[in-house]
Amino acid sequence: MTMKAAIGLIIVVLLGCIGLPMALISAVLGGSGDCAPAMPNTSDQRGIGRWDTEQVSIAATIVYVGAAKGVPSWGWVVALATAMQESQLRNLPYLGESNDHDSIGVFQQRPSQGWGTPAQLADPAYQAERFYDKLLTIPGWKDMPLTQAAQAVQVSAYPSAYAKWTSDASLLADAVGSAYGWTPGDPERCVSTCPQMPPSSGSLGPDSGCVAGMSVLARAATWLTAWDGRPVPYLSSGDPSTWFQGYRRDCSGYASMALGLPGPGLNTAGLAARSTPIPKAALVAGDLLINSAPDGEGHVVVFERWTDQTMTAYVGYEQAGSGGTHHRVIPYPYFGSYQMTPYRFRS
Repeated sequence: MTMKAAIGLIIVVLLGCIGLPMALISAVLGGSGDCAPAMPNTSDQRGIGRWDTEQVSIAATIVYVGAAKGVPSWGWVVALATAMQESQLRNLPYLGESNDHDSIGVFQQRPSQGWGTPAQLADPAYQAERFYDKLLTIPGWKDMPLTQAAQAVQVSAYPSAYAKWTSDASLLADAVGSAYGWTPGDPERCVSTCPQMPPSSGSLGPDSGCVAGMSVLARAATWLTAWDGRPVPYLSSGDPSTWFQGYRRDCSGYASMALGLPGPGLNTAGLAARSTPIPKAALVAGDLLINSAPDGEGHVVVFERWTDQTMTAYVGYEQAGSGGTHHRVIPYPYFGSYQMTPYRFRS
């Protein structure tokens, strides 16, 4: 299978899962060999969750502009949260006295403040580009809480208002970014294999197939920004006062949360006991890689997708001592000589 054919299959699968536009297939397949994206035509976009067709189309444009400029996915989240607060992801016209001065558009940017002409600012792609241009000039923005990074760009009278959109923005950035075949958090790496979806046997929980796998990933993504806009820190503790949202903050508590299990979660041995070993080639979104060694020596990773057809590295979610919640590329089966076994969780 060629790289372009494989990327095309990914898009087809994700379109069936979260309703993203058919136009994205041609956008991805028409890109250059180094995965530079083309601006998507979002005219066929459908809603995702609470966000309707218009809002998701604008979100797709914002994420795609960020990917094209090489902005890491944390920047996409910052941009989406800003647009959610400023306009509810609507391309607002000038509303006269109802506006803040002469603010218009998705990001409510002001022509009088040098953001562009009214005609330019009527284009969400132009507004997104200007937002990212300003964000990239801010020293240390990648390490800032969302509200601080957004405020550094927007200079809003209500700087704390952006934080409440962190989770929504993270989930939407991940859903839209995944549909383009870009690895969230590493937009310079192309995804070139198609993760086949598991059979609709309920093997991943009450949902089946791609819906279940994407639900697992969506829950996993929430902990990337749930700790005041940053990843949830790692802690292995049986003290309920140290848990987060009712779950232990270790790797197995995190995986249990992503799987939708009751808190505080199973340990690694319990997850392995509730799962079925599968071949490496059968791994799909929402599956697990587990080392069930006792005495705190075990580990579990939530599988998202292979990075390429060699199946020598994959994108996964994990809770680890080195920084808490991670969404990153991992060599198969894990870093160093640490051994992991692929599993599919049984509901």
